[in-house]
Amino acid sequence: MPDIQTKPEEKPEKREKPLPLVLEIIPGQAGEGLVVVMEPGSYEGSTLKELCDQTLKRSDFSIEERQVLEDIQRQLDGGKLLCQGRDTNEPPHNFGTVEETAAGEAYLYVPVRAIKPQEGGLPWSGDL
Repeated sequence: MPDIQTKPEEKPEKREKPLPLVLEIIPGQAGEGLVVVMEPGSYEGSTLKELCDQTLKRSDFSIEERQVLEDIQRQLDGGKLLCQGRDTNEPPHNFGTVEETAAGEAYLYVPVRAIKPQEGGLPWSGDL
């Protein structure tokens, strides 16, 4: 029997194309937030914090979106933006998950929470 050598299957190089970014900024423990869709590649080179800041500076929101924006701004007064429990000073693809629309189109979803520390209570002095 002759020796049969298998040749590794040649696969065409698969280049990942940029995906649209769906950024949702959620105030506190709310269930829904401010949703913004960004074109593929338009967010490259920016940190998640920069994208959130750009989003929060926009002025073309509906009345309902403005109410959510006010809630977010209240949370950010003394609070901060967190994604997956981390600061947002990294590119969005470090945080996002790839999801699909009902039509099967892929997009990068990044939920960010505007969290303000809890208020009230007394500082702990260590003495009981």
